[in-house]
Amino acid sequence: MSDADVVKSTIENLEFFSKLDESEKERILKNSIIKTYSKNQILYDHNSECLGMVVPLSGTIRVTMASENGKEINLYTLEQGDVDVLSASCVINQISFDTVMIAEDNCDVIIIPAIVVSEVQKKNIYLHSYILEIAANRFSDVMWTMQQILFMRIDQRIAIFLLDEYVKSHKNVMIKVTQEEIAKNINSAREVVTRILKRMSADDVIEIRRGKVIIKDIDYIKNLAIAD
Repeated sequence: MSDADVVKSTIENLEFFSKLDESEKERILKNSIIKTYSKNQILYDHNSECLGMVVPLSGTIRVTMASENGKEINLYTLEQGDVDVLSASCVINQISFDTVMIAEDNCDVIIIPAIVVSEVQKKNIYLHSYILEIAANRFSDVMWTMQQILFMRIDQRIAIFLLDEYVKSHKNVMIKVTQEEIAKNINSAREVVTRILKRMSADDVIEIRRGKVIIKDIDYIKNLAIAD
């Protein structure tokens, strides 16, 4: 398929698209582009122009917030089938904080330019409502992250991460992830994660290999993830 065909087939399946008139549909399809990003490349930060609506086609995008001293908090991740608008602060005036979008691995992304999204949503209440709904969903993701950081033990946060990866990999117990990547995803220090993983390994819950964590007791991980 050509890029234009991929853009058309993907955007046509977004919830708001059928509610647009023909000129609005044409404008969005004509101006949307596919961009390819390499691993660790920044898609968007506070120095970037307003990006627009982001629709991942492949790969994983990590959305973070960074302090002036360089400390970083992982807010949520985006994968194929997700949509994000928090990089479009010029579209949603109420967004008053800066996020950073980083490619976790090589990824292809459809971008509907901010100027197009902004102008169409001013005239079309369905697109406007869709943008607010997506923003609300992302803020819910952010609040879940804050809840984990503030109220959950590190071992529980690790269990939640491993369980999520287990589900996403269609119940494959071999999780391909480094300890550094786990630490980034749960917003903790690598040294702390290493200590907890070693304890889990000693308890025969997991097995640690280079670049991998093998879940040996999935029931323990599940129970730990949902513990009060």
